[in-house]
Amino acid sequence: MDKTSSIVTGGATLTAASLVPAVQWVSGGCHLPMPLEVQLLISGAIVTIIHAARNWWVARAARAAAKASAAPAAQS
Repeated sequence: MDKTSSIVTGGATLTAASLVPAVQWVSGGCHLPMPLEVQLLISGAIVTIIHAARNWWVARAARAAAKASAAPAAQS
């Protein structure tokens, strides 16, 4: 499993700090002011969810590949 703290895909790195401006923009539409700490927590949660989804997807693909490579061996 990948032990890095950011997702690097095609030269783009996704971190919570890179999402803060987008979260600030969305929070500008809220009726009440949102503290910076809450915006940081939301950004961190978004990145955590993306990491979990990516890890699940990679594990699922690895299981499917292992199952596919084991199937021809079992048929022989």
